[in-house]
Amino acid sequence: MHKGLFIILSSITTVFLLLGCGGGSTTPSDTPTTILSKISGTVPGTLIEAFCEDGTYVKVSSTQNGTNQHPFEIKIPQNTNCKFVMTTNENDLEARIITPIGFINGTATGSTISIGSDIDLSHISLELDYNNANDADGDHVIDEVLQVELNNAANVSINNIAVYDANQDGRIDVYEDDDDDGTVNAYEDDDNDGKENIHDDDDDDGTPDYLEEDDDDDDDDMMTMMMTMTMMMTMTMMMIVITKHSDDETFTS
Repeated sequence: MHKGLFIILSSITTVFLLLGCGGGSTTPSDTPTTILSKISGTVPGTLIEAFCEDGTYVKVSSTQNGTNQHPFEIKIPQNTNCKFVMTTNENDLEARIITPIGFINGTATGSTISIGSDIDLSHISLELDYNNANDADGDHVIDEVLQVELNNAANVSINNIAVYDANQDGRIDVYEDDDDDGTVNAYEDDDNDGKENIHDDDDDDGTPDYLEEDDDDDDDDMMTMMMTMTMMMTMTMMMIVITKHSDDETFTS
């Protein structure tokens, strides 16, 4: 085989192999199984969110049961620092109350919790009347953390480690009001699609789009584009070599 043709065919084979590898994405076998523990309790009609330091985000709504104490269950990774936010009147812009949750366990007090087994928070008395809420800046986020007593629960660690808090000001980033318009980031509509950020989940994976990092997808797209361009250039070069080889044979004859 002509030496130039051999090199080009080898290059094409390499390109196809790289495309088949998908740019080195992590497979499930590379990630250990996450062990979850459950936090349960009762609240008035409430949206409950958990933000964890490993990137886990979970939200559940309490179950309507005809009383003012609606049960809920939410599962988070064991032994992982997480922060909680609970929102009442969530669908009412004027009456919405967003409450950061803190915890007291024995002598430990903090806004971040890590659990090694299931725990029950009993009933949490969240404010339902916005007129009674302590919200000086009017962004509907309560200014003080609501402390929940855990009654010396076992396998629990309480601290104030920053989670989802890039500027470490004690407030979860999505419940900041970056543009100072009176609406926190979670309830903005950044892509103008008619959905509040907190409920905008285009890939239906349970995590709102504004909390997801798209860098990996962008890298994969760039890798695919570069490999496609390389393959096209290689095929063009191959055609040139084949044509030249054919011309050489014709001349020799």
